[in-house]
This record gives sequence, C-alpha cells and structure tokens, in this order.
Amino acid sequence: MHDVYKWTISVIGGAIAAFLGQYGIIVALVATSVIFDVVTGLFRAKATGEGLLSEKAHKGFWRKMSLFAAFFFGIFLDYAATCVILKIGIKLGYDMPFAMIIAAYIIINEAISISENLYLTNPDSFPPQIGKWLKVAKKEIEQKGNKGESDGRTEKGDGRAEQQNHD
Repeated sequence: MHDVYKWTISVIGGAIAAFLGQYGIIVALVATSVIFDVVTGLFRAKATGEGLLSEKAHKGFWRKMSLFAAFFFGIFLDYAATCVILKIGIKLGYDMPFAMIIAAYIIINEAISISENLYLTNPDSFPPQIGKWLKVAKKEIEQKGNKGESDGRTEKGDGRAEQQNHD
C-alpha cells in the first residue's frame, strides 16, 4: 500500500512539473511566500493580541487566491503572447514574461508583509531595514513597468489606463 502512495505522488508530481515546465520553481516560490505570510500573520495576531477574526480571515483567503489567479493569468498571457500575439506581428514593448513580473511582484509584496509580521511579533527578532529594502525593490519593479513605450494612453488615479483624445 505504501508503494501505491509513492507511485501516485510521483505521477501527480511529474504531471504538474510537465504542465508547469519553466514555471515550476516560480510556482513553488510564490506558494511558499504566500503560505509563509499566512503563518507569520497568525504569529502576529497571536503575539499582538489581535486575535483571529473570521471575517478578516475570509477576506484574507480570497485576497491570497487572487494572487494565484493573477500569477496563473500571467502564465496564460505568456503563452498567449508567444502563440498568438507575437505571431501576428504585434510588439508588446517588453522582453520579460508576464508571469515572471507578476511572480516577482507577489513575492516581494509577501516578503514585505512577512517582514512586518515578524517585526511586530517580536521587534528584537527581525531588523526593520530588511522591510525598507524590500519596499525599494517593489518600487523598482513598478518603475520598470512604467518604462514601456507610450501607446497614447495615460494612467488614471486608480491605475487603469484611459485613451487620450488627440483631435
């Protein structure tokens, strides 16, 4: 019976690795950062006396799920870009896969949250400078995203682009 479990896990793991291809390690890093943030958030809630509120946990769960949705949408865009968009001659103005950008953004945001959780749980256990460095890295990712070619659109205050009228 023990061999059946090993065989099943091997088959499932192999299928997932084959499906994810180049994204396997990135999926693992994103998942690890999200799980680690949840765990340190629980530490923080317990250590600071905030307690666990079911409504807050419910919202947090769906926010974490949206991170995975964004990441998997990035993987979809990577495949769509190479299979469809680039083949019809549309230039995207970037040279990095969407999923990598989204993964880096998720991991850095989660790392910022983890560092804040650790610091608030026990200020003596975590240097606050690390959180500051992570915030600088987040700004750098955001700035790299803003260096693309202008496409005649401007950013609204909420981050959505709107078409400029040049009539």
